[in-house]
Amino acid sequence: MMTETTFDRSRRLVRPIRLLVIVGLGLITMVLAGCASQGIEQSRYTLPSEVKDVDVAGNFRGSVWLAPPNMASYLKDGGIVMQLGELRIHQARHHLWAEPLARQLQERMRRHLAQALPNAEVLLRGQPAAAPSPALHVQLDVDRFQGRDDGMAVVSGEWRIRDDQDRTLSRESFKIARPLEDDGYPALVRALGAAWKTLGDRLAETLAEVEVKTETH
Repeated sequence: MMTETTFDRSRRLVRPIRLLVIVGLGLITMVLAGCASQGIEQSRYTLPSEVKDVDVAGNFRGSVWLAPPNMASYLKDGGIVMQLGELRIHQARHHLWAEPLARQLQERMRRHLAQALPNAEVLLRGQPAAAPSPALHVQLDVDRFQGRDDGMAVVSGEWRIRDDQDRTLSRESFKIARPLEDDGYPALVRALGAAWKTLGDRLAETLAEVEVKTETH
């Protein structure tokens, strides 16, 4: 027959056993979660670095200073962005930019403009220039640089071109869409690079036109 003393002793034994079971289950869960996270490798991407088939846009002979692009806040994180419908944005956790996107865009645009305007000195803002005036300053604002669920890569925003007196010579919005040639993030990165190249073509043409206008005044 179980006395009250025996019951209390059994109850005291059960509590540690339950605690050990709970702790053990918690440790197993943590180990499994760690294994799952280790099993998903991160992939990192850079935009295409080689600039091909760039047409000469004009005979601009001054300096062009290219500022770092102003990026929408959701584009400043490391994950490649997908737009799902009109309202939803998904940022990848395992498909990341290898270096800050703004830095990649600035450097790719500098290379593109240097080829499209071979007689100009195209510099990143802050670099010293040896070329004579006129000097033009370019600011790019990027509000979309992402894939869409309809299989398109989209780049949109606005540029502003100023002279040394901070007078605005050109201010235009841009929106460029390019289809993905295949499924997956590598195809998306290539399509985004192609869209950025198209923007470079348009910007180089505008810089050449602005320079002609400043010379005629």
